[in-house]
Amino acid sequence: MTDPRFRIGRLFAELSRRKVVRVAVTYGLVGFAVIEAADIIVSAIHLPPQFVAFVIVAIFLGFPIAIVFAWSYDIVPDSSVEEANSGNPPDDGPHSKQSGWSPVRVISISAIMVIAVVTWYEFRPDTPNSSHDPHPQYIDSVAVLPLDNLTGDESYDYIGIGITEEIITHLAKIPPLKVISRHSVQAAAAQRLTTPQIANALGVRHVIEGSLQIDGGQILVALQHINAETDAHLWAENLGGPLSDKIQVQQAIADFVTTKIVDMIPGLTMPTMSTHLDLGPGQKAYLEGKRWMGQRTTEGINNAVHYFEASLELDPEYAPAYADLASTYALALSYRYDIDVDGYTIAARAMSMADKAIALDPNLAAGYAARGLIGIQIGHSPISIAADFDRAEQLAPNSASNPSWRSLAQAQLGNTEEAFAEARRAVDLDPLAPARQIALANVAFQLERYNEAISAARIATAQEPRLIRGHAIEARSQILNGDPESCSNLLLSAYRVLRATCLDASGRSADAEKIIAGVLNNIDAERISEPGYTEVITFEELATYYAFIGDAENAQQWLMRSFAVSPAGIEFRVLESALFNRVRNDHDFNAAVSAIRADLYAMVRRRSENL
Repeated sequence: MTDPRFRIGRLFAELSRRKVVRVAVTYGLVGFAVIEAADIIVSAIHLPPQFVAFVIVAIFLGFPIAIVFAWSYDIVPDSSVEEANSGNPPDDGPHSKQSGWSPVRVISISAIMVIAVVTWYEFRPDTPNSSHDPHPQYIDSVAVLPLDNLTGDESYDYIGIGITEEIITHLAKIPPLKVISRHSVQAAAAQRLTTPQIANALGVRHVIEGSLQIDGGQILVALQHINAETDAHLWAENLGGPLSDKIQVQQAIADFVTTKIVDMIPGLTMPTMSTHLDLGPGQKAYLEGKRWMGQRTTEGINNAVHYFEASLELDPEYAPAYADLASTYALALSYRYDIDVDGYTIAARAMSMADKAIALDPNLAAGYAARGLIGIQIGHSPISIAADFDRAEQLAPNSASNPSWRSLAQAQLGNTEEAFAEARRAVDLDPLAPARQIALANVAFQLERYNEAISAARIATAQEPRLIRGHAIEARSQILNGDPESCSNLLLSAYRVLRATCLDASGRSADAEKIIAGVLNNIDAERISEPGYTEVITFEELATYYAFIGDAENAQQWLMRSFAVSPAGIEFRVLESALFNRVRNDHDFNAAVSAIRADLYAMVRRRSENL
């Protein structure tokens, strides 16, 4: 029997003769150098961090391929010369495949093969990171903090807010730059965190901050740009201009900051900006409306409507105010808030305002986004809705509202992964805004990803406890996720009928019927809705309750009543969910749904044209 030590010795001798060891050592040295170089390149030109991981994986996968090549092709550089000098004839044995290939050639071929395979895997068409993804990785990220008002006079707050808003609007038009929305920036700044802490909370690397003063009729703004990762101040500048020309000053400062950011970060280009008429005294009301709109509470939506309308009274030709008022009306429908106007008039006004905004400024992203949002509420063609959101995306690729609302349109079209990616992107751009979590929860619910819907809904409720919409989404998700006991313990307030559905799902049908009986008595006594909410919530949830227990006749009755008071009578994602499975095949119920959907959009459109 051959001595094992002899066999091991022969193996090592053969490995040495075939230059396998040399290939392994060379490959390791070259691979280490490539990884180091990749790390430097990522920092220098702001490639995504995943690039380094990609390189490391490719190098590790290439190592065994290089070894196999070395063994199989018996790499002996200049072997023909060595054989001629030695005087030995070439060995024609089975292990002699001397090819004259050098270790460098083997390493190169191995690397090419691995990179080709890993690239195909990473970017193949059916993966979320594929090259056809319309939303590539961000090159970099920035947050623009509200300016500190050092004047001692709160009446000048709106000037600093206007400057911040204008800078964010400019930067949001640069597709590869992640720009945090104003609502989240204000929420973070209000917590009195350090600049690095704010950057970490918002997920950004660059922070623009500064202060505002008024001196002798001059606006004085001190700005600085901070790299939050290193806490290094990249630049600081004092800017300003006449208080009488505050709109022009805002635009000039926004142009300056945008230019500095574009010049500093490779891969960015200056956006094409559209200008709006000077709001004059209406600017303060408009910015106040934007602030209230971000809250999404009953108080917030009502105040937003008031301030946007006040702004338009002062400047009837200001397109952004029309767009934001249209969006606020659409949100009132979606959240079922009472703003002292009936649902069909609200919808018609929203459509009319969105059309007006687009007519005044065809390059205003907010106008198209508003029209898309109201289209979702009133059953417009999903293709037309998607076209509006696509246009808004082209005009302002970093506006958080657009992907948040666009995700719902994508879900309607059946583009599951695109819908979820859009909702997550909105959260990324506006991480501290509960509205983005609500949209994510809605999409997750529609896609039957109930655990994710519950998680997003809980985050929204934690960010804004007055948003009971989060509880409603959580409750519906728990019913369909097999946990009705948890949903029956939620504080559902205006969604009290939904609690009856939870109780029935958990086997407590008698308790559910008591709630329903009480609600029906209140309806008879015309005590229908909770303060701040419309009766459509009650009608919608009664339709859902009866559908869930399989009572198609009553489900149809309350379906008709919900759409009688609002074109957004029952949320489409709820109507198409498993909550309605027991009446899904009922002929009369389906006929009622089809009849409503057939005329809904046309009816609202006719009303809007008469406003």
